[in-house]
Amino acid sequence: MERGVNPIFPLPLFLDEAQDDEYTEVQKELTIAKNELKFNDIGSYMILNEDPFSTNFLIHKKCNNTINLINKTVDKFLKSLYGEYNTDGTVKWIIAESWMTKTHKGRCARVHSHGAADISGVYYLDTNGNDGNLILCNMHNQLQGNMLLCQIIEKGDIKLPLETGMIFLWPGQLKHYTLENQTDHERVSVSFNINLSRKGFDTLYS
Repeated sequence: MERGVNPIFPLPLFLDEAQDDEYTEVQKELTIAKNELKFNDIGSYMILNEDPFSTNFLIHKKCNNTINLINKTVDKFLKSLYGEYNTDGTVKWIIAESWMTKTHKGRCARVHSHGAADISGVYYLDTNGNDGNLILCNMHNQLQGNMLLCQIIEKGDIKLPLETGMIFLWPGQLKHYTLENQTDHERVSVSFNINLSRKGFDTLYS
């Protein structure tokens, strides 16, 4: 640390987007998957594909272009944090879960986190840009009543932009939710969890 004020506990969020031929191929295969998947309406909130957390539709439906996009984005995320982090090839990861969500008018995602996932992410397959933004909960909200910090701490939660082809990554334990879709457009998104290698990784995921 240096003398004086040292800002600590930064939280990395990574934004990227599919472009050109990559975008076309990802959109095509995810649209085919959407038409083949069965969806369950779980009440007044999200509509998820059948067995969303015990299956991995990206693997099952062979969405290889989307898998490649996710893997490329994770690699760029890690490089932005650690530089050339994997020169010996020992750092590995898997897409542990993936599911597709439809969000109709009047629907939203309640506050939640993705538990033990190292990285969570979302890809927007279809959005009009106004059908319910993703909101990341400010992990420092409980400190806003402190008189030392109330004028300098980031106020409130963080609203992320909505655009078809965008992909976001964030630490899996971070709580988040979506705003209510107040439009007649059905937002369609793909969510996924990434687990990074650690002791016993090859045994668990071989």
